[in-house]
Amino acid sequence: MAIAAAARQEGSLRRWWRVLRVSFWLGWQIETNWTDPLLFFIYSLAKPLGGVLILVFMYFVVARGGQGPMLGFFVVGTALWPFVLRGMMGIAWGLISDREHWKTLRYIYTSPIPYRGYLIGRALAQATSAVAPAVITLIFGRYVLGVPLYLATVNAQYAAVAMITGIAGIVALGLVVVSAAMLISGEAWRMPEGVGAGLYLVSGAIFPVTTLPAVLQPLAQVFPLTWWLEAMRRGLLGPQSLRSFAWASDAQVLVYEVVVTAVWIIVATLIFGVAEHRARQLGILDQESAY
Repeated sequence: MAIAAAARQEGSLRRWWRVLRVSFWLGWQIETNWTDPLLFFIYSLAKPLGGVLILVFMYFVVARGGQGPMLGFFVVGTALWPFVLRGMMGIAWGLISDREHWKTLRYIYTSPIPYRGYLIGRALAQATSAVAPAVITLIFGRYVLGVPLYLATVNAQYAAVAMITGIAGIVALGLVVVSAAMLISGEAWRMPEGVGAGLYLVSGAIFPVTTLPAVLQPLAQVFPLTWWLEAMRRGLLGPQSLRSFAWASDAQVLVYEVVVTAVWIIVATLIFGVAEHRARQLGILDQESAY
């Protein structure tokens, strides 16, 4: 009995790994094969640089040319946010595009694969495409804007653990968003962007959580993105980082990130299961809105 159960578990893990690998490849092809490699490379450079320049110029106007620790806080948040856009929103767009654009959702869903694993693979491919914009933005911040990103002060191990945990939190949030997308059709395209915009304001992406109204500060601490951004700033900027949670040590921030992310993974799994069951029960899982 135990041997049979272990064999079934091993087979399930292999199946999940195969689905993740293939769906990652599919998501990467969809993301990158719309043009030739040279144009995609230029686009990958121009888009993040254009975005960071717009935001930095806005910052300098507001700060009246001043720099200080707030500039590093701002640049790191700007560099990391593409992971949220492409990971969390990408998992929802994976379902919506399969349902509305490619019209392949019914074929993918009825195939003998775990559909949740397929969506996670698509999300990881989207998140991987955010590596180049993040690196370019950080390099630009270091050598053009003078952000204190020094190898001597970067805690690489701390930042790596925070990054891996952060990607897991982003995927968990994506599962919650895609659960809502399963149950709506007409506004499904706009909903992921709305969720992303809301999180952009409350998770400390561009300004410390302490600047939020008092009623919103406890809400910000509920999301794993808030702790991920805080941990990444501490890992990359070191002691010079501006902190949203001055009362917490670096270790405490990392522990909070891991705990909050674990809770969100459990909650997201439950919500996804309920939404999937409800969509199947209502017969709307592959319902198109002709958007």
